[in-house]
Amino acid sequence: MVNLVDTPGHVDFSGKVTRALRAIDGAIIVVDAVEGVMAQTESVIRSAIKERVKPVLFVNKIDRLIRELKLSPIAIQDRLTQIIQDVNKVIAFASKDDDTIEWKVGTDTNTVAFGSALHKWAFTVDLMQKADLQFQNIIESYQDDSVERLSQILPIHQPILDMIIDRLPSPKNAQKNRVGFIWKGDITSPAGLALRQCEREGPLIIAITNVVAESKHGLVAVGRLFSGTIRRGTQIRIFPSDKLHKVQRVTLFMGSRQVVIPSLTAGNICGIIGLDEVKPGDTITGQHFLEGMVPFEEITYLSEAVVTIAIEPHHTKDLPRLLTFVEDLTKSDPNLVFSVNEQTGENLLSGLGLLHLEIALKDIEAAGILVHASDPIVLYRETLTSSYTHPKKNPSPNNKNAVRISVQFQDERKALESVWQADSRGNTLISLVDFDNSPDVKAAIVDGFNWAMERGPLCSEPVGMTLVCIKELEVSSDINERSRVELMSMVRDAIFLGFEKAKITLLEPIYNLEVIVPKEFQRATVNVIKSKRGQLEDVEFRGDWVTITGVIPVAESFDLADVLRSSTAGKAVWQTKFSRWEIVPEQRATSIVSDIKKRRGLL
Repeated sequence: MVNLVDTPGHVDFSGKVTRALRAIDGAIIVVDAVEGVMAQTESVIRSAIKERVKPVLFVNKIDRLIRELKLSPIAIQDRLTQIIQDVNKVIAFASKDDDTIEWKVGTDTNTVAFGSALHKWAFTVDLMQKADLQFQNIIESYQDDSVERLSQILPIHQPILDMIIDRLPSPKNAQKNRVGFIWKGDITSPAGLALRQCEREGPLIIAITNVVAESKHGLVAVGRLFSGTIRRGTQIRIFPSDKLHKVQRVTLFMGSRQVVIPSLTAGNICGIIGLDEVKPGDTITGQHFLEGMVPFEEITYLSEAVVTIAIEPHHTKDLPRLLTFVEDLTKSDPNLVFSVNEQTGENLLSGLGLLHLEIALKDIEAAGILVHASDPIVLYRETLTSSYTHPKKNPSPNNKNAVRISVQFQDERKALESVWQADSRGNTLISLVDFDNSPDVKAAIVDGFNWAMERGPLCSEPVGMTLVCIKELEVSSDINERSRVELMSMVRDAIFLGFEKAKITLLEPIYNLEVIVPKEFQRATVNVIKSKRGQLEDVEFRGDWVTITGVIPVAESFDLADVLRSSTAGKAVWQTKFSRWEIVPEQRATSIVSDIKKRRGLL
């Protein structure tokens, strides 16, 4: 049996690709013959290599080279050779630190197929030779309108299945090599041996990669079964919790359908009904303790939520349903973030981009909940442009405790000593004071730091790229005078006072942009990028086409599709991908802060 997982190619759904890679052992990388290897293709290949998922290549839309671009056989061959070389460059770079990976693709190893999914034909070099055909025969099929015959001689499923069966590893072989990279436990322990052996009689171990909210079944947890057999009625744990959950049903995905089955064994992808508390990235084990068991490595996403919309139900009575459904939606897609604005009461849904949010809105409406959605807004972060060190200790509200700190901007997180806390937004708390023997004090200090980083003093946006250092700390010996609230307030107030003394500003999200256009539209495309406060990074010519790469602020990207289409007669192909956070130009920061305060009801 072959478990196939289809993932979207658009960068807004890169999280789905990242989660799917944990569940599979081999990947079919699909590249457009016209667009070639784009930024998202490179990201997917790098992620696959990191997860030790072996790739093969399918070059799609060969028909466009013949019918639209009308390339000669020699030009087509050069184009396809260039695509294979580009893919292998990415594979080589991604695997440069591991000499054991020899996964370059090529026609000589039958790890590359060419075809047209639209017209349902494809081939590898071996299949072409067995059919006694040459590429000229394919060109002639389009010239004499006999393409349908191609799908009978060279059916698309044949080379795909051949590559999967002959060139991609079985679960048993793959897990021996993968486990050491996606699981950081002792591979010689009982848990490690079970993961490497992939035996149906082994202890139950599942990596949850997705959670699907369905009207019929409720929440369905989807995961890779690395060891053991799962059955209806099995008692399982969401590791490391001791709480037991009973499997109500086991399902197997057959396309868009789910088939309820009695059991499923190691190496497969299963659906589990009966786990309401589970989320993607969780590790599932059997009810009995397994020596050496630790969770799977955390799934690392390449992008983050940078665009937000406010949503309200058409009918007030639907609000509880909306909140419940969105909660389930964020479980199934951790790249979606839901929050409620405390000042305005708005329900805010954040995603990787406009398309990501549009699909989420369609999911909500498909559940029978009609909603109003606001215009999209960009998420900003507050940060510092200078540093400040308090000259004296700042007291707690009851004047029984005190702390002296320094605050400063940190462009990138470096190796630091005595780190008490580090969050996903690049904020770090370090301490020159040793309080490891007072865990309650340390925990309260960390909570105060997190509180301060959650909403900054400028306009209540989250804080990013900030380093806070505790220089001195004075804590009352009376436990009643050093309550958690007193210490949290003390730390937050000291941080905010430091922000006021230092210069505080905004960070804005930046997209990488890649545009492929005919050469005659190069200047028009460059002008569009510059008009969007963008910067050019590279221009590469390939035949009659040019690839332009650069960066633009996310705030300037909302109408990018319309502007690029009108400026290039609809011939531009482009892709954006989250790159980094940058400080907002000073002349723009003031008006943005004012707009945020008005929206939040702070003015």
